[in-house]
Amino acid sequence: MTKLLPFYKLLITALLMMVFCEVFAQRTDFRFHEYNKQNKLNEELVKYTVQDSLGIYYFATDAGVYSLINDNFYLYEVPDGKSNYFKELIKLQSGNLLALSDDAIYKITPSFESNGLELILECNLDPVSPKYPKHVFEDKKQQVWISDYNHLYRLNNGTVEKYHMDEKNLTSSYARSFQFLECDNGNLIVVSQKGWFYNFNQKSNSFDKSAYQPGFLVHSSFKIGSNEFLLGTSLGIIKIIFDFKGRVVHTETISKDIIASCFEQINKNRVIAGTWFQGLVEIELNDEHKFYPVGGFPYFTVNDLYKDHFGKLWVSTNSGVIVMEKKFFTSQFLTANSEYVASIRKSPDGQLICAGRSHFFKVVDEQHIDVIDIEFEGSLNVFQQFEEYTLIGTEQGQLLLYLRNELLKTIQVSTQTISEIEFDNADIVWVVADKELFQVNLSEGTIKSYFKDFNERRIVQDIFIDQNNTLFVGGEYQHSYLYRYNRNKDKFENISIDIPDVGNMDFWIRDMWSVKDTLYIGSSSGLFKYFDSNINQVNLGDYTNSEINAVVIDQYNAIWLTTSHGIIRKRKEEISLFTPDQGLPSKTFTVGNLLIDDKGFLWVGTSNGLAFAHITDTIPNTPKPIVHIAKEESWFIQPNSSLEVTKGSMLLMDVTAIIYPQKQNQFQYCVMRGKDKIKDWKALSDKNQVIVSGLEPGGYEICIRCKHEGNYSWSENRIIPLRVNQVWYLRWYTILTELVLILLIVYMSSQYSKRRAQQHMIELEKIVSERTVQLQDANQSLLLANKAKDRFLSIIGHDLRNPFNAIRGFSKMLIRDEDMLSEEEKKELTEMIYKSSDDTFKLLESLLEWANVQKGKFKLNRVEFDLVEVLQTNLELHKSQASLKDIHVEGDFKSLQVNADKSMVDTVIRNLMSNAIKFSHANQNILLRAIKKENFAIVQVKDEGVGMTETQVKNLFKIDKMVTSEGTANETGTGFGLMLSKEFVELNGGQIRVSSVKGKGTSFYFSIPLKQD
Repeated sequence: MTKLLPFYKLLITALLMMVFCEVFAQRTDFRFHEYNKQNKLNEELVKYTVQDSLGIYYFATDAGVYSLINDNFYLYEVPDGKSNYFKELIKLQSGNLLALSDDAIYKITPSFESNGLELILECNLDPVSPKYPKHVFEDKKQQVWISDYNHLYRLNNGTVEKYHMDEKNLTSSYARSFQFLECDNGNLIVVSQKGWFYNFNQKSNSFDKSAYQPGFLVHSSFKIGSNEFLLGTSLGIIKIIFDFKGRVVHTETISKDIIASCFEQINKNRVIAGTWFQGLVEIELNDEHKFYPVGGFPYFTVNDLYKDHFGKLWVSTNSGVIVMEKKFFTSQFLTANSEYVASIRKSPDGQLICAGRSHFFKVVDEQHIDVIDIEFEGSLNVFQQFEEYTLIGTEQGQLLLYLRNELLKTIQVSTQTISEIEFDNADIVWVVADKELFQVNLSEGTIKSYFKDFNERRIVQDIFIDQNNTLFVGGEYQHSYLYRYNRNKDKFENISIDIPDVGNMDFWIRDMWSVKDTLYIGSSSGLFKYFDSNINQVNLGDYTNSEINAVVIDQYNAIWLTTSHGIIRKRKEEISLFTPDQGLPSKTFTVGNLLIDDKGFLWVGTSNGLAFAHITDTIPNTPKPIVHIAKEESWFIQPNSSLEVTKGSMLLMDVTAIIYPQKQNQFQYCVMRGKDKIKDWKALSDKNQVIVSGLEPGGYEICIRCKHEGNYSWSENRIIPLRVNQVWYLRWYTILTELVLILLIVYMSSQYSKRRAQQHMIELEKIVSERTVQLQDANQSLLLANKAKDRFLSIIGHDLRNPFNAIRGFSKMLIRDEDMLSEEEKKELTEMIYKSSDDTFKLLESLLEWANVQKGKFKLNRVEFDLVEVLQTNLELHKSQASLKDIHVEGDFKSLQVNADKSMVDTVIRNLMSNAIKFSHANQNILLRAIKKENFAIVQVKDEGVGMTETQVKNLFKIDKMVTSEGTANETGTGFGLMLSKEFVELNGGQIRVSSVKGKGTSFYFSIPLKQD
């Protein structure tokens, strides 16, 4: 319980301080956006936040390092076995980042596409390496320093230099040890968590103990000047100043009650401090050192504060990350200012005066507002000041004239509310009550109505006197909305000009402002510009037709307007909208209550108090948007890269910005072709996606821009070149290729048809030729057949007839002269009859075999056998026949396996051997020979007989040329034996040929297929 007392004591003190500061000072007003488990960030315990050179945010958490890309958080993977507890992140001057974990230090290279941690130093391994590192720091010389629980280290190109520190510096904190303080003159001071100070001695390369040793615990540090620092200590916030040698020359306790865990600067004189259990505290660094708790901040524990490139604060807490943005408008004055603001005016001496229904206030400065002691009856609706006079118009229709705080007179102008007052001079004032215009003479107390000048209609809404002392009156309806006062005639003249597209009944003027000769008119239908008898509506984007309650133009020519949407600023073509999110106390604005003071502050009166904003010449640019191709895994479109799509396809891109929160960004895109806009600026879908489709083939530029909510201008365009390609079958080279192919096909078809016709003609000619040949062959066959028939008939008529006649004659002689013939003569006749009948039988047998071959009725009986068998048989048979003529027959052959008709081969050999004997003389030789040549057996029958002439050889196997020759012993024959032999050889797949020399003999050769292995 006693341990909790300091906490409650500090909390009560802080609350009292908050109340005190609320009364006497002005705090910065922030808006907040949280990232936690309910808003994309899975790990809530965040230790540190940093932004890299590309604008990507990184977060050190107890679950690892997260990056925020494309409005999504990505967790970096650590090597196996390494700790996920990360304490700190720093951005190096090189642009890379260092991430500090419990057991390693990693480098992160900025990229929109890679998620990688590069291990550069492993810790906890040996005495030289850091043990559970706590803090990392880079000095101006780009030297990286590391502190662990008790010692210091310097990292140089991957090598570590250790600096041993005293044991008394051993930290008692899990997250904090040494703080590094670097002065502008290069002095490096370190202070341990236990409060011991050391100066780095460059010459001795060591840390020298400082003479300043206060002994308090140090949790945090922050540089606020060249040699000035704030320290968050156990004794509160302490300001410390060093001299040029790094010696402490001044210390000052800023606050005893705030235990700061971190600091960040808001502006030159203001710092915000994060605490362990008091949330956020704003500190005004002046003689009084005022403190303001940050209102609305939802958490007590703050681990780190980081100010990004856009001035936004990222607060790391135990419950996630909070983005804090300073609101553009400020409205935190005294509670007395929270009432309805009826009217605001600038006093003759330049001070701002505002009034509610029953009180007057004077703005002393941007932080103080005083009540003016003016008492009046009734309800104030409008007031004006002239020199030391104040004129109040009430809801009861009265004018109350004051000299300073003293009421001089009351003038009853009307029974209705007075809505407008304008001083013409010290005596004359123009007043609007119940939409009727009056001229009031204050010194005489007289009142004049100009009801007739407006055709006796109550249409007066506003009065305005410009720098040329011209009085304008804003009225109602399209034909009576603007009048000008003719002082010479004391008459109001209607100078209204017809406005296209504006209804006659629902149109009225609310406020006016002039710049030189141009009159800006705020109306129920938008903002109009009246110049040289012409009127044009001013383009306000989405708010062009909104009702305007007040209009004013600042020193930078920006137009400021109040509407039901909020306050609109138009600067050149830039349109910005400010809402209560940017600090406005309300969106209900009182008519005409918008002005700019002499210091360049814009003031606005609302139904819930007064607000102001500082106007500057510079408006922060929103950074260029980031574009990714929308896929299952988006990929970043690099600058200067281009895209290609095919006509008819759709291009889908995700768009984000590096300024957060994303929900405060507005995106637009347009499509350019050359200098022409194909599609005008168009807002993106709710998912912030660009959808491009329906473009004709050609080159385009997709222009994407971004505008952050509030006081930001449009970004520069992110330009993405896009090439839309024609569908492949419609591309010029495809069409040309298709045309060439068509022509080629036509040509080839023509050539093919031509060749086909030629081929067909050739085929026809071939068919005709073949048919002709066939006919010729047929004719030849018929001729041969006729010749064969004639030869056949000749044989029958001659070769058969003669033997039969001989047989008949010999037989008749035997019968008739039997008694007269001797036995020897009878025997001789009988032998002659036998020989003649035997020759006739052999002839008939040959004729029948030849005829069967010609008719195709002869069946081939192919078998495998040894040719030696047939050769040997014929050799022995013909040796005995040859011996009768004293002819010598020899054989020369060996075993040969053939595949043929055995009887046909035997017939061929027998015929050839018989012919050789027939045409050989006594004492001559006949050779029967067989050899192997390639796949055939070659049989040769050679004789030394009569031989043949070339003509005889040529006609040897022709039936029409066949001649009968007698043998050397007057043997007869028909020649059919050779014809039959030729047919038999060819039927067996062989060939027969002959060579012969007249008087020297003849050789017959024929081939028989060998047996296939």
